Amino acid sequence: MRTDGPVVIALDGSPHSELTLQWGLAEAQRRDARVVLARAYQEPREITQWSWYPVFEDLDFSTEAKEYLEERAERAAAQHPGLRLETALLHGSEVPQLRTLSEDAQLLVLGARGQSVRRHIGRVSAHLAAHARCPVAVVRADHPVAPDAPVVVGVDGSRTSVAAARVAAREAGLLGVGLVVTHARPTYPDPYGTGGTGGTGGPVVVTDETDPAHRAAASVAEDLRAAHPGLDVRLHMVDDEPVHALVEAARDARLLVVGSRGLGAFQGMLLGAVSSDVVRTARTSVLVVHEVEAA
Repeated sequence: MRTDGPVVIALDGSPHSELTLQWGLAEAQRRDARVVLARAYQEPREITQWSWYPVFEDLDFSTEAKEYLEERAERAAAQHPGLRLETALLHGSEVPQLRTLSEDAQLLVLGARGQSVRRHIGRVSAHLAAHARCPVAVVRADHPVAPDAPVVVGVDGSRTSVAAARVAAREAGLLGVGLVVTHARPTYPDPYGTGGTGGTGGPVVVTDETDPAHRAAASVAEDLRAAHPGLDVRLHMVDDEPVHALVEAARDARLLVVGSRGLGAFQGMLLGAVSSDVVRTARTSVLVVHEVEAA
């Protein structure tokens, strides 16, 4: 994972962008990273194809987007003196423009909802969670958490999940909180629809330390403790459906970290089913670590 690039904060002018901005600025300050405030704009198709039509002749989308960015940058500079700030006005579709910008970034920060407030996650955030070339933080609407609320990371033994665990340990250290390493052993679906797993009426905590999966997850936790002396690393293992287990474990967490592809993902998938569903349904902000970080 690169640590020398900027933190790119993508803004779209929606009300949720203000929370995304504040989250990203705080993260950049913790990392001592420079910040790029980015906004992509694109003329509506009607203007592109019918630019002569008089109804649209006074509209200037680039000026509006530029003024929006400059105003946010000025405010951010006043709130965070000393933070290195710049803006990037991107002309074109948001996904490819922001993906290109992510190639040199250490983190891309996105709002979970943007303009489509009726959805759990907006189209742009969903696409970039899969396609960006750096870790992606999908910022949820603010909800009260305890000051010592931990960072939660999901591990399944894949290279990407181990890379996610390393990133999560660094995040927990920056935040000054503990880390919960979570592994869920999938079981058959609950036939009664209780939301957990079959046969038990709900998730079952795994305490058998001789269990192979338990030993493997414990080894990841031990490696993190060795790499981050003083970090409180706890192991949480359950027999449960992975998405349900991670979302529940992180219900009151500061951050949930997942790898983009786990062991169950098919080769070529950019975002596995578990990661995709976690990003879509988690209550807290989610950090997605891509396979490139595990290389």
